[in-house]
Amino acid sequence: MAKSTGLDKISTKLIKQAGDTITESLLEVFNLSLRTGIFPDDWKFAKVTPIYKSENKTLCENYRPISVISNIAKIFEKLVCRQLNTFLDNNNIIVKNQSGFRRNHSTETSLLQSTEMWLKSMDQGQINGVIFLDLKKAFDTIDHQILLSKLQAYGIRDHTLKWFQSYLDQRKQICMLNNCKSDIETIRCGVPQGSNLGPLLFLIYINDLPNCLETTHSNLFADDTILSCQGHLSIDIEYKLNKDLVNAQKWLSANKLTLNNEKTKYMIIGSRQRLKNLDHVPKISINGHQIERVYKKEALEKPKILLA
Repeated sequence: MAKSTGLDKISTKLIKQAGDTITESLLEVFNLSLRTGIFPDDWKFAKVTPIYKSENKTLCENYRPISVISNIAKIFEKLVCRQLNTFLDNNNIIVKNQSGFRRNHSTETSLLQSTEMWLKSMDQGQINGVIFLDLKKAFDTIDHQILLSKLQAYGIRDHTLKWFQSYLDQRKQICMLNNCKSDIETIRCGVPQGSNLGPLLFLIYINDLPNCLETTHSNLFADDTILSCQGHLSIDIEYKLNKDLVNAQKWLSANKLTLNNEKTKYMIIGSRQRLKNLDHVPKISINGHQIERVYKKEALEKPKILLA
């Protein structure tokens, strides 16, 4: 998809070849947009192509929507993204246990943070209760007004906040398949897919989720969230996981995000001896739905931790 163009059909190759000629004009347009707080409407269009994943081809859920926006808009977004990242880093806004879309962070740093916590508790003779939260289409269901209110709370105000409002407002998309175009549809929620700013805006949106937790620790990689707690008795694990699962559910509801109960799982992690002598199998549930206990997660196969 690196060579794909948006609806304006301006390729990155053309931009590079014309760089010396258009740089000054683009710089003037970019600065004017930032000064006025207006993001150009022509850069708010996305071309969406459904890519088949697997299984039944007649089901929409078996296709992955690939969104492509204007390459010039992506250049502009990258510049804004750098400034926003600098602001967030200088003010220590993004929580330390968030490893998604951050400089010097990766899935490995996220996994290491969690496993270090679990191993320390195991050394103290404790067991760990872990819930793997799964959110339904989290990036596509972000509420724009809630996002703007969070940007304002973090110190982004006046014409800068107006620019972000303009950036999110009245975005449109066209679906293309076999050279056929759909009608133009307005996007009313979610962060722009295929954009440079979208992932960073999502981090800001979900940044305060850990604040709702009382009995567990969180570890995040974008929307993938792990809640962990420790205890000597499995009944304590049951209480702590259930309590913060309810707290997380309340936070999600308030922020118009949805927990996928079917794909949310939990696990007990500890030494072989502690797992063998569990006094009680924790029962974790939310809204009357029993959360399934699993004994293996793909992301945890490499660390030599006993799971049960």
